[in-house]
Amino acid sequence: MENFLEKEEVLLSSKLDYAGKLKVAGLFDLFMDLAAEQAAYMDVGYEQMLAHRAFWLAVRTRIRIYKVPGLMDRVTVRTWPGKPGSVKCDRFYSLTMNGETLAEGRTEWAAQNIDDGRLLKTSAFGYPVDLVPRPERVCEGPFTRFKEQPEPDNLVACYTVGSRDIDTGRHMNNVAYVRMLMGTFSVAELAAMDIAEVEIAYSAACREGEELTVYRRRDGEGWHLLVQKPDGTAAVQMVLRLRA
Repeated sequence: MENFLEKEEVLLSSKLDYAGKLKVAGLFDLFMDLAAEQAAYMDVGYEQMLAHRAFWLAVRTRIRIYKVPGLMDRVTVRTWPGKPGSVKCDRFYSLTMNGETLAEGRTEWAAQNIDDGRLLKTSAFGYPVDLVPRPERVCEGPFTRFKEQPEPDNLVACYTVGSRDIDTGRHMNNVAYVRMLMGTFSVAELAAMDIAEVEIAYSAACREGEELTVYRRRDGEGWHLLVQKPDGTAAVQMVLRLRA
């Protein structure tokens, strides 16, 4: 079974920002779409998972950005799975152009039962646990243990989860959070940023109709963002680390 997938993409306006450059959510889209395609080739795609009453759930993602491509650039997107754990699986990504690495990423995934929300063991839904992983790993190191707390002065947005945000798991899609969070910044604020790394952790599912609050704080590292559910639960936390 193939343990690697590579595709060439031409960057068009749907993935670009106000300056004609690949936006952060567009980069997430490229990586997540390719992951979904390879999962199908590994017999753990949407239809195969549905047969087990399960769907894939992003737990956390780290993406490092070295250079941002733009309109009509031809880029190569790659993805490959790491060695699976008993419950969680690593998946890696790269974005290159003309042999130059533009971005790299790593996502920790898990499979969740549709009916009761339990996380499933990788051996319980047909994952190819004997697949020989590629030795290449990127964005290594422990993921951040987020401890952001909501402060009234840091409240920047309220957001109602709509049908536009919902994926096949019937909860808010992992990239929809990225779009929402990046949308709290103005064009002027985005223009002033030189983003070196994006890290996001998902801790509680959000569903259609929920009213979310978004908090944002700036420090010497960059921007820290927190999404809170109506009951006060932290749903998502993200940090944008900026180049000095």
